[in-house]
Amino acid sequence: MRIQRSQIRFKRKKRCGLDDEQISATPAEQSDMESSEKHLGGFYSTGPVLHLDERHNKASAPDKHSGSMSEQGNTRAVEPTTLPTVHGTGQTRHVSAHGQSLRLEGRTDASYDGGSFRTENVTVQRSKGCTSCGGADCRHVTGTLVATYSVATTVTLPSIADFSDLRPCQRTRVQNAITNILAPHEQQHVSAFNQYNGTTRRHFDLTLCRSDFDSAIRAIFDAEEQARRSRVQAASDALDPFHFDVDLNCEDRPNRQPGTRQAQGAEANPDDSEIP
Repeated sequence: MRIQRSQIRFKRKKRCGLDDEQISATPAEQSDMESSEKHLGGFYSTGPVLHLDERHNKASAPDKHSGSMSEQGNTRAVEPTTLPTVHGTGQTRHVSAHGQSLRLEGRTDASYDGGSFRTENVTVQRSKGCTSCGGADCRHVTGTLVATYSVATTVTLPSIADFSDLRPCQRTRVQNAITNILAPHEQQHVSAFNQYNGTTRRHFDLTLCRSDFDSAIRAIFDAEEQARRSRVQAASDALDPFHFDVDLNCEDRPNRQPGTRQAQGAEANPDDSEIP
């Protein structure tokens, strides 16, 4: 019976793939193993280290191109912390807005001709007292300076065609304002500028050197022309600033069929309603 148990034990050992040398150890070898375990760390002292076979190691070995399996399993897509910049353009539109009123302005331009002059009834006598020339050239001159002045004016008014986005009733109001208010005002500017037109006659009495006569007459005329033009310009400037606001708060009348009572009496009473 004892021999049979030994054989059975030996067969069990062979069946597990172990060798007698691997199972049994001498007392000296056991002492060396115990001393070496004392010098190992806590990881090694917890128990034996299990090794998987070569096939299992190859199956679980990480791919150098795709990374370890644990890293792939735990990796998630990183959400962006910022949004991309969006660019774009909108549709271009053009609109005109006049609100409830429209301001109208006109302009009147004036072109002064500068005037022209001539002398009439000139008399010349020898004189004394000239400081810039000798006694033989000193003269006493009398006569009349005749000057003629002219101005051309141009009036610029807004056109109803400039306000194409207005409704019919608004266009009517704007046209009435241009014709009855703005145009008369610009005619006031025309009247002010026209004061420059005309002819003046000025008597002169001069004692001067004979060679200074022409320049002296020119100086008289220039002084008169400048004073005349300044006076006319001041009269025109006093009319401004001027602008007119047209009330655009109106409603267009609906189109009426001919022969209805409303169409016949619309001008007399625009608020009447149609009566069948």
